[in-house]
Amino acid sequence: MKIGVLSDSHDQGELIRKAVQYFNEEQVGWVFHCGDWVSPFILYFFQGLHAPMRGVFGNNDGDKFRHLAFKNKWGINLEYEERFFEIEIDKRRIAVFHGDYSGLVESLVTCGKYDAVFHGHTHQRVNQHHGKTLSLNPGSLMQETSKDVRGASIAIYDTETHTGKHFLL
Repeated sequence: MKIGVLSDSHDQGELIRKAVQYFNEEQVGWVFHCGDWVSPFILYFFQGLHAPMRGVFGNNDGDKFRHLAFKNKWGINLEYEERFFEIEIDKRRIAVFHGDYSGLVESLVTCGKYDAVFHGHTHQRVNQHHGKTLSLNPGSLMQETSKDVRGASIAIYDTETHTGKHFLL
């Protein structure tokens, strides 16, 4: 199964639409969001996503009550977790965490419990294996975070090949 991964969407509505279109074209089975959705109204732009979505809150997500209300208002197939979740899909154990504590990301990646750890926060794309575990940061939907961090991006994880791939939007 292909899993769409995004993080740090930071109210980038048009880029969310592009990500949704890309995930639909790739026929992903799930989409996981690693936090920092920011304003609750941003869920409007996820309408039309064919796959179910599950996500965590990051360190910059505004009114969580409104996030829950808007997901219902616009019929978004989305489950929220506070800061972390783990799931098994196709015999792959996956952890999802925002990533705002780098020591926790490192611990999740090196503990040996997970096949893949999806994380965000830094806006920097990461696609590295550490032993059996893939550390995958899809980057951000921000076009430019700093002079060194540029390009809006998402990722797709393939459970069959145990690989991740980034895509610039």
